[in-house]
Amino acid sequence: MEPLRPEDPAGIGGYPLIARIGAGGMGQVYLGLTGAGRHIALKVIREDFDGPQALARFRREVATVERVRSRFAAAMVGAGLDAPPYWLATEYVPGPTLRQAVAEHGPLPPDTCLRLLAALAQGLLEIHGQGVQHRDLKPGNVILAPDGPRLIDFGIARGEGQTQITQTGMWNGTPGYVAPEVVREQEPVPASDVFSLAGTIAYAATGRPPFGGGRIEAIIHRTLDGEIDLDGVDARVAELVRLCAAKEPASRVRLERLIELAASPAGLAGDPAYLRVAGTSRPVPASVPDAVASGLVPAERTTTSAPGGTGLRSRAAVIAAVAGVAAVVLGSAFVARSVLTGDDGGRGANTAQSGPAANGPAANGAGTGGGATAPVDAPTRTPGPDGRPPDDILVKQPTADFREVEFSPDDLTCLPAVRPEDDALSGQLQVSAPRQPYSGATVEFGMRFKYETPSRYYVAAQIRPPGPHGSAGPGWVNSKPRLYPGDTGLDLTFPNDFEGSSGPLSSGVWTVVWLHVHPNGDAFYIGCDGFTVA
Repeated sequence: MEPLRPEDPAGIGGYPLIARIGAGGMGQVYLGLTGAGRHIALKVIREDFDGPQALARFRREVATVERVRSRFAAAMVGAGLDAPPYWLATEYVPGPTLRQAVAEHGPLPPDTCLRLLAALAQGLLEIHGQGVQHRDLKPGNVILAPDGPRLIDFGIARGEGQTQITQTGMWNGTPGYVAPEVVREQEPVPASDVFSLAGTIAYAATGRPPFGGGRIEAIIHRTLDGEIDLDGVDARVAELVRLCAAKEPASRVRLERLIELAASPAGLAGDPAYLRVAGTSRPVPASVPDAVASGLVPAERTTTSAPGGTGLRSRAAVIAAVAGVAAVVLGSAFVARSVLTGDDGGRGANTAQSGPAANGPAANGAGTGGGATAPVDAPTRTPGPDGRPPDDILVKQPTADFREVEFSPDDLTCLPAVRPEDDALSGQLQVSAPRQPYSGATVEFGMRFKYETPSRYYVAAQIRPPGPHGSAGPGWVNSKPRLYPGDTGLDLTFPNDFEGSSGPLSSGVWTVVWLHVHPNGDAFYIGCDGFTVA
């Protein structure tokens, strides 16, 4: 939980805002209050988020979220759809994601895994009964609330009768959790969620990706032809996970039967191990004056509506307003993450992209290691012609995980895990750098998205030389933003494309962090790569 910043509104849609609680690829998430004093998670869509299929996606997402009513999913409260700022409000559910909890505390005990499996199976059964498939079940989309888990992020979910909105050759989902039939471009079915449930519980039991790490292509290959990783898993848990992970949808266990097999006399609310990892949430302010007293809201900010904001809307009004919405993609049915752990990225990552830029490089790419944030109206951070960002970018990633991330040449991955700005787009990221120890004076590396060509999309790279991590030292440098060129991808050369850098390249493992740069110069994590200098 972080204080509101000068650029933040005092309220949205008539809801007063009392804190920042997270961020995602499409916007900022705030903690707000209803008139009755109920806490809500309120997501405001960033102004530059658009796309050719945005309105169609938005229609589908709103309709899907509207029909999901389950104790295992966050309830929709309202939305503002008529004019910017576009927003969506859901009930606020305190608690870490499953991924955060496992990253912080380690794998869950077998009995807890079985109870979690039964609870999530029940949740899937309920939403399937309402004609909805989740289609992106994974540890980062499961909130561990004190009274049991919640399924979140229905942004790519689809209900019966809704048209799939995917370009040819593309599929929705997260590598390692997406079902084989989805990868093969077959029609997703409810049993596809069961396969994703298998990977989610395998992760809970092992703390490892269910089909290993590395390149997306390698993960998909293991998903199609390999076995799910259950090494060291309790036999009872492993048996049920295998029943869920059958390659063919018709061979997977039915949810009703799975609930019977995983049934336990005690629920998660009475499971000490579950309560330990779910934690006790930090108290949140009960009113705007409380938030002012705690330093989350500046004393001069006491209004409850923002410029351009709209009043409260009923659920029926939300659906009715869709036809008049400008193109905007809305990630629906989100839940704000707890302050205890990070969003889908391990410890502390819940505030990714939303807090002070503790790692933010200063002008010309030199790292500062502090939390300085450039003034919002600073002339050096004004977009140029056609929305070109300023050369002086500001990395908006305040978590310890981001500061510590580094490339591992052993398995070609970067650790600790960091939540990217846009899961779907980052899932297409392909990177290239020398894979053998390198000894040249300069080094070339690149990136491309496998399927999509986002418009007006600027990319920069941050280079981290060998050495201790955890703070942005003077060796960390950024490239200037480059417009993503499309199918050919973007190639850079170090040190030529990095102002203030020069050779020779020191020996050791170098890390390349790829960033999406917004028109105002704010830069957000896309993915990571690296190379070794001999």
